[in-house]
Amino acid sequence: METFKDEIKNLKAITRVIAALVFANFIILALVIGPDSVGFDPTYGPVTAILNFVIAFLTTGVLLGIYVVFDVKQTFDLSHMHNILFVSVTVQMLFALGSVFNYYSVFETVLDTDTVGAISGSFTNTIFFLYGLYVYLLVRTDKRRGNLLSKRTQTVGTIFAAIIIPVQALTLFGLIPDFVFAPLFILGGVILYPLFIIGVGDAIGNHEV
Repeated sequence: METFKDEIKNLKAITRVIAALVFANFIILALVIGPDSVGFDPTYGPVTAILNFVIAFLTTGVLLGIYVVFDVKQTFDLSHMHNILFVSVTVQMLFALGSVFNYYSVFETVLDTDTVGAISGSFTNTIFFLYGLYVYLLVRTDKRRGNLLSKRTQTVGTIFAAIIIPVQALTLFGLIPDFVFAPLFILGGVILYPLFIIGVGDAIGNHEV
């Protein structure tokens, strides 16, 4: 427990780093590479891959902090979703660098780099759906207990879940047009999620062991 106490402030700072990296990754994808770009970009592809790896790696640490501070194990549905999300983020982390290693491989590869990138990216929509469910359960559980999250963070989390869950569910059936999906994705994934994760970091940082 002393070790966790020492790491609390680090986890608070880590949530800021995650938020900054999410925003930086979006800027590269949307403005530098461009939304019309298809396939692996030899110049910026390695950069975005490394950013995705670091984001996922740091997120696993924050999830461990949430598990302790919010006493996740006391609630079955949140605990179950927590375990699923932790495994999913770990898988996302493992796949993040796949396209880069494939592109620069010194050995002959079976799959081309674009295919490897498409495979790793295919998990994104599912993981976003899991994030929506997890945030909803975390906020709901927090409201029923000690309100460790600030009211603002609870509101941000509720709006995030209210956007992500239905949008991802409807996307599964092709019911969300491109012109609607893009702004909702930016609102949920680039604005609300970083704000929520920062709020979670504040709750962890204020926790008394």
